[in-house]
Amino acid sequence: DDDVSVRPSSSPSYIYSTYMNGRMKSNQIQVALLLILCASTCHPIIAVAAAASPAVAIDLSYQPRLSNKLLEQAIQDTIGSYDGVDEFMIDLSFSELGNSGIEALIMSLSLLREGLTLDLTSHMNRLTPEGASSVLKGLLGDDKDKKEKADDKDEATAATADTDTAATVKEEEKAPTSCNLRSLDLSWNNFSREEPGSKAMLAELRKLVENPSRCPKELYLNCCSLGPAACRSVGKGIINRYNNKSKDKKEDTTKEAAAPGAISSNDDDDTAAAAKIPLLSLHLCGNPSIGDAGAAALAAAIRGSQKSDAAAIFSTLDLSACSVGDAGAEALALALESHPGCIERLILSNNKISNAGASSIARAIADGKTKIEWLELDNNPGIGNVGGSSLADAVGKGTIASLSLRSCNVKADGAHAFGGCLKTVADNQEGTTQVSVDLSGNPLGILKKKKKESLKSKASATTASYMSFIGKSIKSGLKDVGLDTVLGSSSMESDDEEEERMGETNDNESADEPIRCGAKAFASAIVLSEEESHKKQQSRSASSTDASSLNFKLGMRHCFLDQGAGDAFAATIVQAKEQYGVTLEVDVELNNVLEDDMVRALSGSNPDGLDDMLERHMEAIEAIRIAEERA
Repeated sequence: DDDVSVRPSSSPSYIYSTYMNGRMKSNQIQVALLLILCASTCHPIIAVAAAASPAVAIDLSYQPRLSNKLLEQAIQDTIGSYDGVDEFMIDLSFSELGNSGIEALIMSLSLLREGLTLDLTSHMNRLTPEGASSVLKGLLGDDKDKKEKADDKDEATAATADTDTAATVKEEEKAPTSCNLRSLDLSWNNFSREEPGSKAMLAELRKLVENPSRCPKELYLNCCSLGPAACRSVGKGIINRYNNKSKDKKEDTTKEAAAPGAISSNDDDDTAAAAKIPLLSLHLCGNPSIGDAGAAALAAAIRGSQKSDAAAIFSTLDLSACSVGDAGAEALALALESHPGCIERLILSNNKISNAGASSIARAIADGKTKIEWLELDNNPGIGNVGGSSLADAVGKGTIASLSLRSCNVKADGAHAFGGCLKTVADNQEGTTQVSVDLSGNPLGILKKKKKESLKSKASATTASYMSFIGKSIKSGLKDVGLDTVLGSSSMESDDEEEERMGETNDNESADEPIRCGAKAFASAIVLSEEESHKKQQSRSASSTDASSLNFKLGMRHCFLDQGAGDAFAATIVQAKEQYGVTLEVDVELNNVLEDDMVRALSGSNPDGLDDMLERHMEAIEAIRIAEERA
């Protein structure tokens, strides 16, 4: 049926319901599911009534003609037809809802049955701060109404009912009265300070963040033209989120202590209370106005929150493409240092962080008290060997489980530091450990990148004649009216000529520097000579008492590696397993010189292919040793 689009998927099953020309009936979905169940052999759909209770995705995206009335009917009827399902993902992106449409959505959500968990996505729907304020206020409205109703009922109950009845009423009031919004995504809408209602929106954002029972666990505000003011509002909400909980706990403790025979509580109660507050996953990617000021505001909020050191605040903090520099990185480093474990996943890609900022973060977590599950610093060209070596030291101490430094400026010395950190982790690890380091896109190979001027030269050769002809024609026309001096003699030069004239062409600025292979530098920190290898095996066999293992994944995609680099990695993989008990997997995709067999062997898919590569590398090492002796 044209009204229904059902897409099979792996568990949990996703059922995409699209309102195309009118209301979609539940029997249409049942017929579509029946056809899929009968015909599908590779990806069967689990029935909605099954015990697994799959999530249902209501896809209303790309529907610009969707009216508010139809929107309400679509959501209410679809959710109402699935009594056994409690999780729904609603996507309204690119439907040009505007403020009125989003207000209608909040109204329809307030009428749903209890106990639901919803993920709401509303990308690029022409929402303004006023519309966003309505969304945030709608999420908090139930609590406000509940308070007012509770006060009225308390007064009435005190006058007409006994104590048992009053207690029963209070217990009923504590029960949830609306669905749980697990994820809210309002990305790609303009919420800048110049828009009307921005102050009110930031105030509602603060109130939402400080209310852990109503705030979604995942909050996406990517590419929304936000600035430091938004970070300050979130920061104030974070402080109140934990400090209010601490105050409530202290008041309860004081009342308990005042009671006869009460036992005083300890710090473990505060830790347990902080652990009950759900973590916040905050995504602010693509808001370049945030800058260092916004990052510092969030860092100050972390330091100002009265939380236990054992509890985290952010499950994910995404500040990528926010123009964060070394000052912002330093502020976040101080927060990590003062509140260990406050951020589980920190994403700072596509910013202006250099070696100084990367070293600050590495220093903050190098003491071993803080462990970050994921640290992403991709596409920060200012991070080179110094910053990479500092981060390698943190990885070696076990404080970073996954590190991503793609498309930075890490070279051979930095790669050697990461090779050393593999040995450090192997010597200090207990039990089974998995470490991931991604250095893809860094200049670690000896093959040269294709120069951009080759494309420019082709374009210049093709257009030079056209530009010359157009320039002469314009000059001739201007000369007739006496304005030939406006253009000057060099205004029609090509881009290459302009770069040469201004000294901007820097393709060969490092031509005199020796090129070292990062793969061989990484291998040199691990691969031992025969004598050293024999001693290492003896010491390892004497000290190995458990079945601990380390799985180390290394990303080396698009690093301009040659065959010698692949052979060096093969030797590293073999010796890492024999000498340190480390399972090393290297991803060398997108290195055009390496054959598919080598790529599969290094990634662990075909371990038998490592033998020939290992033999070639050891022969090359022996040839270098003989040459050095002769010299």
